[in-house]
Amino acid sequence: MATSVPTSGTATPMELDPEQIAMSLKVSLADMSAKAAALFARKNYEEATEVYAQAAEMQAEMNGEMSPENAEILFLYGRALFKVGQSKSDVLGGKAPDTKKPKTKPASSKPKATNGSAQAKKPEAENGGSSSAALEEAEAKVGQVVSQVVAAEAEKKDDAPKKPLFQFEGDENFDESDEEEEAGEGEGEEEEEDDDLAVSFEILDLARVLFNKKLEALLAEPQEPGNPEEEGKGKEPASGDTPAIRHVKERLADTHDLLAEIELENERYPNAITDSRASLKYKQALYPEESEIVAEAHFKLSLALEFASITKSSGDANESGSATADQVDQALRDEAATELEAAINSTKLKLQNKEVELATLHSPEDNDLTRQQITEVKEVIADMEQRLVELRKPPVDLSAVLGLPPKEQTEKIETEVPAEVKKNAHDLSGLVKKKRKAEDVVDASEKSVEAKKVKEDDGTPAVPAVEA
Repeated sequence: MATSVPTSGTATPMELDPEQIAMSLKVSLADMSAKAAALFARKNYEEATEVYAQAAEMQAEMNGEMSPENAEILFLYGRALFKVGQSKSDVLGGKAPDTKKPKTKPASSKPKATNGSAQAKKPEAENGGSSSAALEEAEAKVGQVVSQVVAAEAEKKDDAPKKPLFQFEGDENFDESDEEEEAGEGEGEEEEEDDDLAVSFEILDLARVLFNKKLEALLAEPQEPGNPEEEGKGKEPASGDTPAIRHVKERLADTHDLLAEIELENERYPNAITDSRASLKYKQALYPEESEIVAEAHFKLSLALEFASITKSSGDANESGSATADQVDQALRDEAATELEAAINSTKLKLQNKEVELATLHSPEDNDLTRQQITEVKEVIADMEQRLVELRKPPVDLSAVLGLPPKEQTEKIETEVPAEVKKNAHDLSGLVKKKRKAEDVVDASEKSVEAKKVKEDDGTPAVPAVEA
């Protein structure tokens, strides 16, 4: 009795164990992260955000939503989403450039001259005299025919009844509807911008919490002694951090930096100061003082402090909206000047290093590049020094600049002037003519009619009544 043998085309299902499934998911997650990173590097932030969102969702299903292992992908997702919101914002990134492609001119429909046609034109060029005369005669005949056709068409148009150039049928308020649609689209774009920054803030804040958990877990583990060479370079002053701890601290510094930028955008200056301080603390521990990363952190903290120093409640501001000296927190303003000075000192250290590098280089190309960098650094220092001078000056009183009296003087005038006016005022109510009521007008007209009748009875001419 023959037994059935499975054909070669059939396939038996394979069951994967949990380890193989986890490995497959990790490979897919790594591929998605690499794709998103490539899109982010090409500044294609919207597509990178979509891929990072899928990767974050996949990792949350694998590890759980509050797993510290999700911090990295959440940071990348939040950073990409912040770039999307920043590109649409008019405050941080400026207006987004028009994404419409320029209209390209259509290609010429005339075929290019081939070798045969070029050779065919040679005899025409040789017989220049006869051919030119024939062309002139042909052009003259064509001109006569065209003029006759144009004259005939003009006669037809004169005889035909005139019609309006444009006829519109249907909705007569299409202009208003278009404006309403454009206004609706503009409001939708603003809401989308706000949503991008708000969602980015929430994701980055969650990443911050998870990074802190991860850092606590790493610090609880036994650490190996640090590399003395790295300590001497100033990367990590006598801390002995492992590469994993250093990476988490770098991410925390960047996360606090992005949170501070979003808070500056939303005018939450006290929160921006807190995150800027945390970012500066991590960066000072990670990088040398001459690093431009440290200088940038000092500058951003100075900016947050300056904005917070002139921010008061609406009741404290006068009607002109100016920030007078009594409305400025001088302590915050002084601290902003101190941080700006620290940013200048850090940038000057970088300038010194660039000058030393220029003296040791021998390649002309490298020398030109270094000279250009030195020029740019000097310009940055000059701008920050000018800003520091303005920051150390007392705040500008717009009332004094515009020639308006101070707030106290205006309040005093408002209380004193009405008393003097009441004292020296004269009662003019008797000189004001009041409007006569309708009943009085009717009575006066009746009396005038009766007087007219009496005079007619007496034989005296009647005098016309004057209406009031």
